[in-house]
Amino acid sequence: MRTIQDSAIAEKGLPDIQSNFYVSEEGNIYVGRGWDWANTYANQTLAITFMGDYGRFKPSAKQLEGVQFLLAHAVANRNVEVDYKLVAQNQTKTTRSPGAYVYQEIRKWPHFYGCGMDGALACGRELGITSWDAKQ
Repeated sequence: MRTIQDSAIAEKGLPDIQSNFYVSEEGNIYVGRGWDWANTYANQTLAITFMGDYGRFKPSAKQLEGVQFLLAHAVANRNVEVDYKLVAQNQTKTTRSPGAYVYQEIRKWPHFYGCGMDGALACGRELGITSWDAKQ
């Protein structure tokens, strides 16, 4: 985690680590910015990073379960709304993240929101989000 934080600060010029939470291949959940600090991607969002290269490898069952556990915990503790929308980073900007294999999995999940893909309205427009960076 320290390496990820150091990279965000030194290489990307950010004040801190980018995401709220990180989930390892083993399903371990690591706190980045946590619940109380905005991530660097967009306002009104919770950023969860799958740790690994999922353009080349499939996420493990434990990792997928870890993310699902974190989302269920967030709902149960009112950190996110019950009717939250699950959106991948590649739906908000031109990037390979979270990787094709993660994207294939999460698009099957109940809260997945198909914005920004296949001609659908750009993600966040219904919330007034015009840009997916923190400068709104």
